[in-house]
Amino acid sequence: MPMEPDKEDAIGQIRDMRVFIETYGCTYNLGDTEKIKVILTSQGCEIVETADDADCILINTCIVIERTEREMRKRLEWYSGHKLFVTGCLPKIDYGCGGVVIDPDTIHSHFREAGGHPQGNPAILQVAQGCPGHCTYCITRKARGPLLSHSIDEMLRQLRGRIAQGAVEVQLTAQDLSAWGIERGETLADLIEAIKTVPGSYRIRLGMMNPDTLRPIIDSVLTSCRDDRIFSFFHIPVQSGSDRILNQMGRRYSRDDVIELIWTIRSAFPDARISTDIICGFPGETDEEFLETIDLLRAMEPEKINITRYSNRPGTPAAGWYDMPDRYKKDRSRRATAVAGEIFDRIYSSFIGQEMDLIVTEVVQEGSVTARDHAYRPVILQEALPIGSFCRAMITGHRRHYLIGKRIS
Repeated sequence: MPMEPDKEDAIGQIRDMRVFIETYGCTYNLGDTEKIKVILTSQGCEIVETADDADCILINTCIVIERTEREMRKRLEWYSGHKLFVTGCLPKIDYGCGGVVIDPDTIHSHFREAGGHPQGNPAILQVAQGCPGHCTYCITRKARGPLLSHSIDEMLRQLRGRIAQGAVEVQLTAQDLSAWGIERGETLADLIEAIKTVPGSYRIRLGMMNPDTLRPIIDSVLTSCRDDRIFSFFHIPVQSGSDRILNQMGRRYSRDDVIELIWTIRSAFPDARISTDIICGFPGETDEEFLETIDLLRAMEPEKINITRYSNRPGTPAAGWYDMPDRYKKDRSRRATAVAGEIFDRIYSSFIGQEMDLIVTEVVQEGSVTARDHAYRPVILQEALPIGSFCRAMITGHRRHYLIGKRIS
């Protein structure tokens, strides 16, 4: 049986220990782990690279789809013989999942008390938790709760701390970034404008923004993004191209709304990089409705597409609906992947021979780095360059998901 300490103090039990951490899931979870490391370091702990070197194990869990949840439970069972702590979304829906539960809602207050800031690049700035959505298939809202936007003052405090630690890429993240501030009478544009007042040569990457919450504020958001420090990158998950399926999903927008949104973005930023998500095989989806999603992808021409087969999640409205055999989902996923590949190849081939101004954001391996253009396109350079450095490169090729470049002296 799991231990049930005071939720506010569970993370406080980990003192003067060597701690091994495994993290799964989204950028938001990665942000929680960054904060946990600061907290534990302030409590005299050492973060180690292997479980064999650790006095205790901490697992930051994800449950977005059934397969991921099964993997989480396997990891917990694997480490059941260790002193084990668990946080993230799994204990929010199953408190008895194993180990000592660290309620993720308490991480932020402990982080503020610790007083430090994470190191490394990119920097993850968690601007809100929870969301105001009504998606019938999503278990994350049950785990993370309603929208809670963090104040501008707190975000600026964290941003200054990360810049002081040398971060050059700052990722704004939330379950739905464009929902930030709704319950505070503020908007994402207000937050972006405030962030722009912080000096530095860093770059800002916006996180996932749902069409439902982005549409009412799109003009002000695009205006606030007219700054060289903000990547022209827009992650807009559409999930389906069928209006009937969107309605069944609880997604409060239409196919035409998405097309208008993308047109508005590209009118302001013609070279913007669009990313999206789709779900294949939602309950009741016909083949004709799936083809509407394919048609929408062709119309949007996104440069990144996250393709997920529908996964029945307990406790959601869709859990009681007919779930089609997995072979249909797999077939649609394969077809969507093929179309995505065609789109990526066509777009990235058009960049060959062009010159780009880039900022180096990541060391891939010794002797090569990832750099980003103004729209957050990844460009691999076979050269050892320092993170944060600027350069100009000629695009010489691509590998479907990234460009290959050669620096121009």
